[in-house]
Amino acid sequence: MNAGYIESMSLLAIDVGAGTQDILLYDPEVPLEGSTKMVLPSQTVLVGNRVNRARLMGRDVFLCGPTMGGGSSTAAVRWHLAAGLGVFATPSAAATINDDLEKAAALGIVICDEPPSHAMKVVTGDIDIDALKSAFGLFDVDLPHDVAVAVQDHGFSPHRSNRLYRFECLAEAIRSGGRLEDFAYREPPRNMTRMLAVHDLLKAAGFRPLLMDTGPAALFGAALSLEDDRPALVINFGNGHTVAAVLSAGRITGIFEHHTSELSPEKLRRLVGDLCQGTIKSGDVFQDGGHGAYVESIPGKVERILVTGPRRQSFLSCGAIPGAVASSPGGDMMITGCIGLLEAWKNREDLWR
Repeated sequence: MNAGYIESMSLLAIDVGAGTQDILLYDPEVPLEGSTKMVLPSQTVLVGNRVNRARLMGRDVFLCGPTMGGGSSTAAVRWHLAAGLGVFATPSAAATINDDLEKAAALGIVICDEPPSHAMKVVTGDIDIDALKSAFGLFDVDLPHDVAVAVQDHGFSPHRSNRLYRFECLAEAIRSGGRLEDFAYREPPRNMTRMLAVHDLLKAAGFRPLLMDTGPAALFGAALSLEDDRPALVINFGNGHTVAAVLSAGRITGIFEHHTSELSPEKLRRLVGDLCQGTIKSGDVFQDGGHGAYVESIPGKVERILVTGPRRQSFLSCGAIPGAVASSPGGDMMITGCIGLLEAWKNREDLWR
């Protein structure tokens, strides 16, 4: 085992969002509420900030590293190009901007393997494991061998909307049973390029990875507050996306996902009502700019609503969801996704054998 890792029943869980990466170090000998935790800027925010600094300096940039999530990073690249500055990128880094590298090149990105001497190097990737080792090491904390990470993966879809492809993957997991373990991977499918990039990075560093999508991780984490198996609506209001699902007997049976910034209280009530009635249409959500929806079944009347996520309060305070109860597993709403990852890790231990 490499120095700096501990072999135990501990887990490092990282929930990667559009604005933050939420980190939980689980140790079975420590009460969950007393676990070591961090809430840090997400890597897409950090990469975006570095590209923005280069723009203010009038410097070209060279992006290198694994494929990662977009958002702040891709916006910064577009601003850089609009300013008349050069963006060079390796193929894997360029795939962050677009799965179709020809489309990335059409934006003005120069695909290359070696950095121009004048360009500022910016390393991509959803996880900076060396930085995390250093941060924990400052407090004499070693990282465990097992690392579980949640990212929002749209899948590799160069010739059609990756929003459509993403929901096809979520629907397939629901058709496979919709249980927590149906959304967790020791070896992600090859077409889930963002999960795969994190998996390969961690494995190369000597860790044992488990991957999930951020939506199901948060939903199942929040659902731990449920006291029985009756149908319930669970909503995660993330900084970038809102995902809502009907859960019954430990299974997701229906789901929709939209951009949080696009949701008014009225629109949210309508979408939630349609989901709970089983009448929501994926095409309607997609045409409205969201990701989509899928309903396998609605197993009875939904009478309980749990909400979580960093943007939940803005919807609770305006009365958009009457009767909703905030869920904070482990006493901290920001680690809801990490709790979902932890539960998946506990349920998937047979995969390590």
